[in-house]
Amino acid sequence: MARSKTFALLAVAFAGVAPAVASGVAGATTVPSDEDLDTWALDYIGGTAGEASGDPIKIGYANSEDYFPEGTIGIEAAIEYVNTELGGAGGRPLEMVSCNVATAEDGASCGAEFANDDSIAIVLTGTILFGNGDFYAALDGNKPLLIGNGLTVDDFVTPAGQSYTAGSVGVVAGLAKFIAEDLQPAKVAVIFADNAAGQAAANVLFKPTIDEAGIEIAMVPVADTATAPDVASAMQAAGADTADILVPLVTLQNCINTYDAIQSLGIDPTVVTSGLCFGTPMTTHLQDLGVEGDFPDGWYNGGYGFSYFIEPHDFNSGMATYIAAVNEYGEPVEGQTVLEYTGFAGPMFGNLLTAVKFMNEIGVDNLSYETLNDAIRSFEGPMIMQVGPIACGLAPFVASCGHQMGIQQYVDGGFVSVRDGLNDDPIDVTPPPA
Repeated sequence: MARSKTFALLAVAFAGVAPAVASGVAGATTVPSDEDLDTWALDYIGGTAGEASGDPIKIGYANSEDYFPEGTIGIEAAIEYVNTELGGAGGRPLEMVSCNVATAEDGASCGAEFANDDSIAIVLTGTILFGNGDFYAALDGNKPLLIGNGLTVDDFVTPAGQSYTAGSVGVVAGLAKFIAEDLQPAKVAVIFADNAAGQAAANVLFKPTIDEAGIEIAMVPVADTATAPDVASAMQAAGADTADILVPLVTLQNCINTYDAIQSLGIDPTVVTSGLCFGTPMTTHLQDLGVEGDFPDGWYNGGYGFSYFIEPHDFNSGMATYIAAVNEYGEPVEGQTVLEYTGFAGPMFGNLLTAVKFMNEIGVDNLSYETLNDAIRSFEGPMIMQVGPIACGLAPFVASCGHQMGIQQYVDGGFVSVRDGLNDDPIDVTPPPA
């Protein structure tokens, strides 16, 4: 990697630490070199170092851009990294064909567009909130599909493709399991996004575990367009002032509104939420308020088992390689100056590299629906930046293949592992036999 600015960033992270052989052990005193990081990526994808050339291989990409633009940052950074340094796929460059899913109708039209485009070899999703079922129906049997970050029920049960991340089905279920087993509160207040993804998260993935544990629970929906006063009203309706635990299952903007609502209501609940709440805009908001720290102090965050923030970044999972590559090749969303490399950016970077892995294994002259679909469905991991084994086809969520997740807490200016892949104690949410 000829990455002066990225290496400087890593040097700050490892300041005062002597160079050593890279390790995946949390807290290891090691400094991976640019060569180490590239070697990890080349080994993962089975590639050859160098710049790609020749006719491009097209990849379809669908995402709800208005809500999750960071996913696009991640996949675009991965494509630039692969094309520039990792030899493309079999020596050929990758080219992205994108489609924004902003309405239910977009799901059907994007699916049809990709299904009918013979030049597209494989389809990847970022995070889709609308028309998921129609999108998958159009692709089923027509295009090999890697699902990025499943949030709706359709994402978990579709026969059209597979998802290697824990997704909502893993993270939200893991949050509930962590609360029930580790925190053991008397009362939980939940606010959730009033859309298909939020409703599924609250009612299908979270509430059953809390109910089974005999914990009192109240849940109130909030619109994606809610303001901080709206969120405060929902929190009051859910009884957040008397609850032991507050669980926001919401988008990043409403995570910010949740923080503001807590301040305006003068309450101090323990907050347990997803990794959506530690996005870069949260840091900017707290800085604007003059609050010390990058994220709300004491909040627990659930994710895919590794960390964007705990340093040194884990080497064996690919997190260190991702951090270096996204800082070199990632571009901020138009109109912004800060690179949003957290949230769903990492998983989309990982999915792109995994798609290239399959292409290299198959051989680019042998790519077809059958060969790529078989590779997707037979993959057993390990998956970049996703803790635990990969097991696809488990009922009832047959499309969801990641079954472990991690919990970290922001305390006194930094994240610490609570239960995750960094301390070898992730939460297992493998579904029971149907």
